[in-house]
Amino acid sequence: MGMLDVILTIINVLLAIVSGLGAYKSVKYFQKSKNLTIFAQINKALVEIQKMLIKLPEALSASSFSRRKRKGFSLYNTLCDIGQELNASLNEINSNIPADYSEQIRQLQNKDDFNLQAYINSYISGDAVKDDGIDSEDFNFCQARLLEMQEYLKKVALETEEKLK
Repeated sequence: MGMLDVILTIINVLLAIVSGLGAYKSVKYFQKSKNLTIFAQINKALVEIQKMLIKLPEALSASSFSRRKRKGFSLYNTLCDIGQELNASLNEINSNIPADYSEQIRQLQNKDDFNLQAYINSYISGDAVKDDGIDSEDFNFCQARLLEMQEYLKKVALETEEKLK
């Protein structure tokens, strides 16, 4: 029985090695899959920020249009519609951003005593309208925050893309 024990031991060792290699490949696949999910979420957030950066100047256009006193034009309604679209995009960003990066995104949204969510809400409520227009300084802060968020997410996307290679 000594020879049979040796053969069974060798088979068990080989099976353990094969099993270990399979586990290693599974862990690598899991990490790659996780990074791919993060990459997709970051790219989705980048698309939403791009939508916001395209939509935001419409508020400035509406503000200047309103200052020319056009009949039948409601700055409040226009800003409310714009604000709702901006809010939907911001909610999409906040809900899809990976947990590892959500704190930094929230800090960027609330940087230098400027709260991005509150500013967007002021469009919806009409509080952003002052003297038949919007405050260009607040508008510029909003645009700057969005650009900072975009740059941060681009950096994260590049880092994640490197991990996928």
